[in-house]
Amino acid sequence: MVCKRQQIQKVKTYPFPVHRKVRKGMETEEKHDVSQYLTVLRRAKSDNEKFAALLMVAKTTKDKSCDVSIKREILDAVGGKFFSRLLKTNKVPDDCPPNIYKNVAMSVLSALCTEPEVANSPVLTENVTSFNNIVLLNPGEEEDKQLVDDTYDCFNSLCQSELGLEFLLKAKSVSTFCQAVISQSYGFEKAHELICCVVSCFGPDTWNGCEQAYHSYVNFLGRQFLEDETLHKFEMCKTLVFLLSAAPNDKEETVEPPWIRPIVRGLDNILRSKIGPTQREPALKLASMMVQVCGIYSIQPPYTYDFKLFLLTTHLCCVEVRMVLEDQDLTLASDKGRLLSSCYTFLENVINHLTSGATIDIDDRQVMQLHCAMVGAFGAVIHFLKRVSIDTNVQWNSIILATVRVLGAWMAEETSALREEIYELIPFLIQISKMCIPPDKIRNKAIESSITQGENSEIDTENKTALESESKSNKDLDSNENIKDSVEQMVVDSSEDLNKKMNGVTVSDTVTDKDNGSIDKVECNGENVALSKGSKDEETALEQSDSQGGKEEDKKTDNEKDHENSGTENVENDKDSVEEVNSVENAKRISDSRLEKEVLNVAELQELHEKADILHFLLPALCHLTAEEEPRHVLLNCGGLGVLDLYMWRQWERLVEQENLRETLSSLVILCNIFLNLIIVEPALVPENQEFCHILLLVCKGIHVVELDPDYIVLWSHMITLGLMLIRALHSNIDEFLEKDSVDRFFVSSIRFLSGAYTAKHKKRQATLDIIDTYKMAWEQISQTWFLSMQAFAYCVSAYPDLPGIVLKTAWLPGLLKTLTDVKANSVAEETRSCFLLLLTAVAKVNKSAKSVIREKGGLDLARSFKSPELQEILQAS
Repeated sequence: MVCKRQQIQKVKTYPFPVHRKVRKGMETEEKHDVSQYLTVLRRAKSDNEKFAALLMVAKTTKDKSCDVSIKREILDAVGGKFFSRLLKTNKVPDDCPPNIYKNVAMSVLSALCTEPEVANSPVLTENVTSFNNIVLLNPGEEEDKQLVDDTYDCFNSLCQSELGLEFLLKAKSVSTFCQAVISQSYGFEKAHELICCVVSCFGPDTWNGCEQAYHSYVNFLGRQFLEDETLHKFEMCKTLVFLLSAAPNDKEETVEPPWIRPIVRGLDNILRSKIGPTQREPALKLASMMVQVCGIYSIQPPYTYDFKLFLLTTHLCCVEVRMVLEDQDLTLASDKGRLLSSCYTFLENVINHLTSGATIDIDDRQVMQLHCAMVGAFGAVIHFLKRVSIDTNVQWNSIILATVRVLGAWMAEETSALREEIYELIPFLIQISKMCIPPDKIRNKAIESSITQGENSEIDTENKTALESESKSNKDLDSNENIKDSVEQMVVDSSEDLNKKMNGVTVSDTVTDKDNGSIDKVECNGENVALSKGSKDEETALEQSDSQGGKEEDKKTDNEKDHENSGTENVENDKDSVEEVNSVENAKRISDSRLEKEVLNVAELQELHEKADILHFLLPALCHLTAEEEPRHVLLNCGGLGVLDLYMWRQWERLVEQENLRETLSSLVILCNIFLNLIIVEPALVPENQEFCHILLLVCKGIHVVELDPDYIVLWSHMITLGLMLIRALHSNIDEFLEKDSVDRFFVSSIRFLSGAYTAKHKKRQATLDIIDTYKMAWEQISQTWFLSMQAFAYCVSAYPDLPGIVLKTAWLPGLLKTLTDVKANSVAEETRSCFLLLLTAVAKVNKSAKSVIREKGGLDLARSFKSPELQEILQAS
């Protein structure tokens, strides 16, 4: 018994220290073995010797003792070329499995690439194409399955770095992954995860050159989505939303994507079923994404049997918006941010479709139900924003901005429902728009680029003298004390409260078409439009940009600029404001006490400036509001004119820098329409507010950037009209803030625009007046501005003494008379004929040389045939 007990005690106490000694010995032996294997690898003279050594190394690569340094040594010892040969060769000994070389290579690589530093090795990145071929294998043996698993491990390691992802993109590995999923190859779940990883990094660029793979892949998932009857169906909604958000940019593709129908049918099945919030929310997000990518027509016939899916989805989105925004807790909107954003996007598309799309086949009852649902939803939107405007604890976020955006879409189209509620919200919308305009001053760089571009552009010989004179004048402005503070003063004045300036004005009605940016209907009786005497204004930012370079601007601090003297009356009157420019720049965008929130810190402001352009989405609505008396006064009284002035300069800067060109052009055109509305319906505003002087200076100094360019013809026409209407209203004091050469140059551009619209189209026996092709393409958008410009130009002929001389220099009159005498009088539209006669009468009345030219070129006969007794009388007078 004693002997047995002693043996038991030995068994209990002895093995542990012996075991530790054995492990230490094993570690020493393993390190010794690895070093031996590396030595063999380095000394190997043939592929057989290297492969044998690699087989031994493969046993140690997955051991914990194999650290980063050892893994690097192994890669260097084997060499990338040898790995490539192993992965590409198909010739193996007869007694070996067909993929033996690939198995060994991938086993070693998958073990080595677990370290990020090793994963970026050229050995991996250079063999991505070989990896693509391996994952498409359909393995039958266990060894082949391990081969595919090892390959996916290498892909996963490559996805951990930006460099690795770029190599996957270059090798079009995503297309391979799509094939693996579609064919349901071994490991296709890993392929799907890799697709999501690459897409999350590169977005739509993932599919450059792989568009067909994308459509096939989404179509495969769409069919699965349609056929699935389990809870996995709702998970697939999220996957499809993710993939659709990164759809390839193949807008030129005319073939209908194959995946629209299965996805829409699957959505129809979900939304017509009895489901709860957890199932409804992903379905609505998918519906919104489908509409965003494929258009609102994708959920209408022929993709559906009827319009019920369209109506049902719209009602559900309205209900969701109300449920979230009418909740007492404002934080719920942030928690439901993605759902709200999806519903907003869908409703925006519905609004655009109902107002400008094809007629939908629904009865009057359904129309009323749809309108009532949307009124309820946007009532909740307005209620939410009102609460935000008075709650100082609300964190500014993208949901608030998205809510303002969708309200702008509603305001632009629906002018009767919720009218009073919207009017109450205008001050808040103006203030939040201020916050979303970057706080920097107008940069000289943008305007200097405009001036340089204009000076280098091709010009007519008769205008060279004027341009040289302007260039000289610009240089002389360097020492002009009167305009040193123009940029800063413009920023200050644009942000000041305009309450004291907007009392007792008379208004009339005007309506603008916000879709195409042109004036749809404007009441303007030519000579009968009332003009108010101008008041003296300061030199403004474009003059500053001509005379002072960006370097000089950078050298001055804001404080130094504020104390420089300006020679104009308004600058003197506003001296106190100029001295406080630093504080105004930061405070002017949150001057409304309801918006002075401590939570709006510098970082949040910067995020707003970079990601939000709320005013762009509100511009169509503001264009409508300026046509109505009550909202126009609310807009002006809350400082809206200054915000629009500053925003137009911002957009002009973006245009010069070619930034987001399509959106910028749209904003500038609508801004021109807004200012035209204000000029026409409230002419008394123009001389009382220096913002109009700012805009006129921008137009006169920057018009050459857009003239004669077919891509800018709509903006050109609107700027010409705006400039002429402003000159018409400010002609009495225009020389106090704008130099003569700039005005002359603007008039030359106006003549180019007006004279280029019509031509005589000769047929067999007679000629007809026709619009030239360049104008014809955009005539629906520019016709009204052309007629307004002709009327305003005719008035400027008598108000601006030098204008008749400019008209003569450009040789417009002979060409115009030749065109009109070639055509039959009864073939010219009454409105067009009136405009031409108004111009000829105005020029002949004030300038003897012009009258002689008109008379010599057949003007008297023209007056008779066009039945203009006034022109006939002027030409017959001595």
